[in-house]
Amino acid sequence: MVFNEIIKKLPERPGIYMMVDSLGNIIYVGKAKNLKNRVSQYFRNQKDRAPKVAEMIDNIHTFNYIVTDTELDAFIEECRLIKEIQPRYNKQMKNYRNYSYIKIPAEQYPKISKVNEKTEDDALYFGPFTSPHRVENTVQYLNDFYPIRKCTTPGLVKRANGCLFRQLGTCLGVCTGQVSPDEYRVHVERIRRVLNGNDMIAVLELSKRFDEAIEKLEFEKAAQYRGYDLGLRHVIGKQRLVQSSSKNRNILAVEFIDATLAKLFLIKGNKLLYGKVFNILTADMTEFRQYLKQIISDKFITEKSDMCRLNQKDIDEAQIIYSYLKKNRKRILSFWIPSTLLNKETAGIDATVSKIINRIHSNGARD
Repeated sequence: MVFNEIIKKLPERPGIYMMVDSLGNIIYVGKAKNLKNRVSQYFRNQKDRAPKVAEMIDNIHTFNYIVTDTELDAFIEECRLIKEIQPRYNKQMKNYRNYSYIKIPAEQYPKISKVNEKTEDDALYFGPFTSPHRVENTVQYLNDFYPIRKCTTPGLVKRANGCLFRQLGTCLGVCTGQVSPDEYRVHVERIRRVLNGNDMIAVLELSKRFDEAIEKLEFEKAAQYRGYDLGLRHVIGKQRLVQSSSKNRNILAVEFIDATLAKLFLIKGNKLLYGKVFNILTADMTEFRQYLKQIISDKFITEKSDMCRLNQKDIDEAQIIYSYLKKNRKRILSFWIPSTLLNKETAGIDATVSKIINRIHSNGARD
């Protein structure tokens, strides 16, 4: 099918597009800042396309789209539709946002590894993380600084001297058959504490080693330690965000549409509770202040009793939303609304609302 005429009629607005095959199946869902520009890219002659992308394009019979008020609208709707429809090519290209995890298998002597997806098993996962490179650095750091198993020998094949890693002193020597599960578990627990941000000694030690390497003019080693440090700080920061996501965190976000219009969002965990466009210039501040207080209390308190603790998939989705907000913080204002403010009338909610209004006006004026 020739799409040129359809593409010409596409709006230059944020939205969602859905690629459909000849059988009427939605095979891919994507979001766009500008629907016309984004969709047209699929039908231009471009070299060096990824094989899966080229295959998907060959199977497109038509496409549908939904116009949204803002990019955040589009992002949240994209997440919802992919979860609901599970389109073929979103699944095949499921790591297209480059999210990564650190995995500790449920074994007596687990190895630590970076994976691109979570499976339904009993393993312990950390993430999702938005920088595969930082995760790779962190996994390398864990393997270099903790004497955990690194060899790929299946089972416990007893070797008198152990593998090369054991001989180098970087592994306990599980393959010798002389390491107890309890002894090994001590180091796994230390790693778990580091990744959860409960043991910052590891970060301080890396900084110390980096400084020592610089003093000794060992620049290659210093670069390696620097990479480890950046990776570990990224992972710890994101993991703390994951942990806060599991508490049904309340977020109020404001995205500007233009110099006069903005959209207000209320998000709890991975769930969009409310969205409304308002005019920054014409809004009566007294009424708007009362409106904010009322909508925050009504929506978050009402949902508090209705939402059970998030499962792991919900936590992942919430973390992805929060990561998106953090990445776009110059464009989208976001505020954490502590649950303690919702349970009683305090000066805290007034202070929070005042902060929100001031930020809206200062950013609106700047735009």
